Amino acid sequence: MEPILLVEDNDSLRDVLVTVLEREGFSVVAVPTAEDAMHAFQAQGFSCVLADFKLPRMNGIDLAKRIRESAPHLPFLIMTAYGSIDVAVEAMKSGANDFITKPFEPSTLAPIIRQVMQHHRIVDRSCSSRKKSKHGLITESPRFEKLLEQARRVAIVDTPVLILGESGSGKEVMARYIHDHSKRHDKPFLAVNCGAIPAELLESEFFGHEAGSFTGATQSRVGIFELASYGTVFLDEVGEMPPHLQVKLLRVLQEHEIRKVGGSKTIKVNPRIIAATNRSMQDAITTGLMREDFYYRIAVVTLALPPLRDRKEDIPHLVDGLVHHYAAIAGKEVPQIDPLAQDILETYSWPGNVRELENVLERAVLLTEGVIKPEHLGIQICLNISALEEATRTLSEVTSAAVKQAEGEAIARALSLTDGNKSRAAELLGVSYKTLLIKVKDYNLGGGEAE
Repeated sequence: MEPILLVEDNDSLRDVLVTVLEREGFSVVAVPTAEDAMHAFQAQGFSCVLADFKLPRMNGIDLAKRIRESAPHLPFLIMTAYGSIDVAVEAMKSGANDFITKPFEPSTLAPIIRQVMQHHRIVDRSCSSRKKSKHGLITESPRFEKLLEQARRVAIVDTPVLILGESGSGKEVMARYIHDHSKRHDKPFLAVNCGAIPAELLESEFFGHEAGSFTGATQSRVGIFELASYGTVFLDEVGEMPPHLQVKLLRVLQEHEIRKVGGSKTIKVNPRIIAATNRSMQDAITTGLMREDFYYRIAVVTLALPPLRDRKEDIPHLVDGLVHHYAAIAGKEVPQIDPLAQDILETYSWPGNVRELENVLERAVLLTEGVIKPEHLGIQICLNISALEEATRTLSEVTSAAVKQAEGEAIARALSLTDGNKSRAAELLGVSYKTLLIKVKDYNLGGGEAE
C-alpha cells in the first residue's frame, strides 16, 4: 500500500478524504497542521503528500519548502480554493508537483494522486540515481576531458544543446552537468523521456492542460515548460518525438510561449532546452522521423559522447568510485577486487556503457562477502580460441600460414576461371601440371587426373 500524508485542517473534509483514499488502497496518515505534518514526515516515509494551501500558522507552500529540503523529489500536491490558480502555480514553483482546485469530487482524488506519482517517476529520477550517475563524469581521457570543457563553455549561455551517444553512455548525466554549471543551476531541471510517454499524452506533459480538455483531464495541470520556465528541460530520446509535436515545439523555441491543451491563453516561457538521442539524426531526417528545421533548432551545439569502450583508461576510476558508492548504500565494508575480476572489468567491451558498469558493480557489491570475484560480475566472457592461438604463433609460423592461405585462394580462383581444367589452370599459375596436382590434393580442392 502506498503511504500518503494528508494535511487538512477541516475535520469533516479530512475524515471524508481519509475514507475515500483508504478505500482506494492507500495507507493514509492524516493531520490538521503543517507542524504535525513535519513530525509525521520525520517519523516515516511517504510516497506522496497532499496538503491544503490554507493551514493555520504554516501554510501549504511553506510546508512544501520545508519538505523539499530533505526530500526534493517527493510528489507533493496542493489543494487550493477555486479562483486562486496564481497561488497554485506559485506553490508549484516552490516545490509542489500539482494542484487540485476546491471544491472537487472526493472520488476524483485517487486517480489524480496516481497520475502525479506516475508523472513523477517518468519526469524525474530519484536523488540516489542522480548521485550514482555522476560517477560517469570521472575521467582520465583527454578526449572526454575536452568534451567536459566544451560543456562548461556551452553552459554559461542558454543555447540549445543536442547530446549524441549510445544508450547508457551518460547523456542525462552530461545534461545535468551543463545545467549545474549554468546560471540556472538553482532552478528546476526536468527530464522527460520522449519515448516512454504515449504520443497522445506527451503534449499535455509539455504544455499542461485545462480541466475537461480530454477524457480523464479532471483538473487543470501545469506542463513542464511552464514549471521549468527559468530552469532546464531535458528532452531525452528526442528522436522518438512524433513529427507533429516537433512542429509545436519548434514554435515554442522560436516564440517562447505555449498554450495549454484545451486552453486559449498564451503563456510566456523561457526554459533552457537540452536534448539527447541515440539515433542517427541524418537517418531520422532522411526517413522523415525528424523534421530538418526542428533538428537545426535543437542542435545549435552538438556534443557526441564516446562509448565506454573508447575511454578504457577511465574504467579503473569508475570502478573504484562505484564500488565505494554501492558499499556505502549497502552499509558494507568496501570490498577488494580480485585481480582477474579487475582484468575482466577493464577488458570487457561494455555494450551497455556506464549504465551496464553501474549495474554490474551494484550486483557484485551486494553478492560479495569481502572480495569481488569474476563470478560476482555476471559477465559472460566468450574467449576467441583462434585469436588466442594466433597470438601465440611465431613470426615464421604466421608468415607460413599467410602464404598457404594466399596460395590456396589463387589455385581455387584459377580452377574456377578454367572450369576445373587443371592443365589450363597450371599454365595460368605458371607451375607444372604435377605441382598443381600435389597442391590441389594438399588444399583439398578436388583431386583427379588431368583432363
